[in-house]
Amino acid sequence: MSSAEPTVQDILGPKGRLARSLEGFEPRPTQLRMALLLEESLMQGLPAIVEAGTGTGKTFGYLVPVILTGKKAVISTGTKNLQEQIFFKDLPLLKKAAGLRVDAVMMKGRRNYLCLHKFHQYFSQQSLLPKPAEGIRGRMEKWLKKTRFADRSELPWLADDDVLWDAMSASSEQCLGADCGFLEDCFLSKLRARAARSRIIIVNHHLFFADMKVKKGGFGEIIPRFQAAIFDEAHALEETATFYLGESMSTNQINELAADFQAYMKGRGKKKNKGMRARLESLRASSETLAALFRDRVEKGRVDLDTLTAVREGPAREIRRELKRIAKTSDLARKDEPEAQTLLVRAGEIMVLLDEIFRDRGENWLNWYQRRKKSVQFHASPLDISDALKDHLYEKVPTVQLTSATLSTNGNFDYVRGRLGLSEETLEAVYPSEFDFESQTLMYIPEDLPLPSAPDFALHAARRIFDILRRTRGRALVLFTSYHNLNLVHGFLAGNTPYAVYRQGDAPRSSLLEDFKRDVHSVLLATGSFWQGVDVPGEALSCVIVDKLPFDSPGEPLVAARIDAIRAGGGNPFMEYQVPSAIIALKQGLGRLIRNRSDRGILSVLDKRIRTSRYGRFFIDSLPPMPITADAGDIDAFFKREYRISNKE
Repeated sequence: MSSAEPTVQDILGPKGRLARSLEGFEPRPTQLRMALLLEESLMQGLPAIVEAGTGTGKTFGYLVPVILTGKKAVISTGTKNLQEQIFFKDLPLLKKAAGLRVDAVMMKGRRNYLCLHKFHQYFSQQSLLPKPAEGIRGRMEKWLKKTRFADRSELPWLADDDVLWDAMSASSEQCLGADCGFLEDCFLSKLRARAARSRIIIVNHHLFFADMKVKKGGFGEIIPRFQAAIFDEAHALEETATFYLGESMSTNQINELAADFQAYMKGRGKKKNKGMRARLESLRASSETLAALFRDRVEKGRVDLDTLTAVREGPAREIRRELKRIAKTSDLARKDEPEAQTLLVRAGEIMVLLDEIFRDRGENWLNWYQRRKKSVQFHASPLDISDALKDHLYEKVPTVQLTSATLSTNGNFDYVRGRLGLSEETLEAVYPSEFDFESQTLMYIPEDLPLPSAPDFALHAARRIFDILRRTRGRALVLFTSYHNLNLVHGFLAGNTPYAVYRQGDAPRSSLLEDFKRDVHSVLLATGSFWQGVDVPGEALSCVIVDKLPFDSPGEPLVAARIDAIRAGGGNPFMEYQVPSAIIALKQGLGRLIRNRSDRGILSVLDKRIRTSRYGRFFIDSLPPMPITADAGDIDAFFKREYRISNKE
């Protein structure tokens, strides 16, 4: 940076540009310290890991130093919501209020963008289209004349699950590449060219690791090369990286390929099609045989060595054989049409996946499956990604920074550093929340409920949740570790409480959150994805209830295999893996409550192990200091602002 350029203090300090130009801006010492640490990381080329509690302003904490240093950087987020917030809100604000030169572009996965070839192909089938299609075509053609990159988020009238978009999105499987007749006008090509010129590229974790896998294989890249990678919501990194560093495929992919082959061959004449139809039927039959091997098994589980051998020498071999015969029978290899070559490439990719997934890859890998309604999905997943991240991320990118509101456990980063393979030279800091949890929150942990392992726990929990909701007048997010408990509590509350009760799965996630925000006294029952990324400031969310400490289920194949691997290495999987992972999940869940300085509310954990077990102290010590009570009457006093109890043990 030259002497004429502003410094981090000039932007974020007490008398900085933001303080002078933004009404109501409150300089935050922790935000400034975070920005200075990350600036040091960028300038020295050192990795950094930072936990920044809610209210710290961590987004500006990493955006300001990366803009000022001028490094070409990728900012990766765990959710599209944060991705869009950074691009549409935070960066424009810094540009306007701080006078910074911001050159940024946002990139999402391919399926978020329209493919012109598939668009014209779809609407060329006049006789097969439903009557409303012409009206839709007109709306989309007007949009295509003004859109820059054809991002589907610009079409609010198109439902999330509308099959129309699937028929026109720029999926990699059907991309014609350099052979496409619309290459010159391709929206994805324009986006990549823009990204190559930009200083900041905003992506999400899924796109980042999909791109890293492409670079690893040497087949090109999605994201242009960069000097720094900044991961926000970094608590989700291991899960996403594990998926992309492994391999996966489903029987549905095989069936879809067969359907696309059939559509391509249609109209070539019955004589020429006869042999092809037989091959396609044989391909589908082999796919069905593969699925049938797992039909009577549990929903998800490991694939043992005997089963691997049976699949490899049975249906997998037949599928590969039929794919080779289809290419030969159809004479596709001798055709110049881009569509034909794309089908052959897809067939080749499936043959490679069959080899990769159904082989014994060694002790650091898990072969597992998951049954779906109409298909079976197969995976080969690494149990430990630390070495892969060293080889393909830390050694390739000069600076890697990780930040989240929930990365530390018991005041340190030992767990995350070990799981993600961060080096000893990594700069690190924990910046507590700027919010006053001592006065803004009350933690209620009842001590008279049975242990979660008791057969009647869910019923007792339902009754206690009902009592809490009566005291909080609804206004609650209730988080579960299983659908079984969620559904039981929903059945208990429905019709018994005067408040609207929304349940995950009854409507799209976005619709549920909008209804929950709008109806101030409503209740939302959820699991899974609702533990993170839910931002409902204000009175509508005045209580967060967690049914149990969120330990990952040992019934999950990856979890069980990691436990076995740690134990085999002489470690203690409960204290080294299960407890730290549960602490981070609990911090995420409870982090839904306090979103600004005026929020007040109840945090309740119905699992008394957090107070009675030898490991419970690690959970308590990992949360912000706050008063704790076992007396439900204190909830009433808290909302009457009469609560004065201190956090005493």
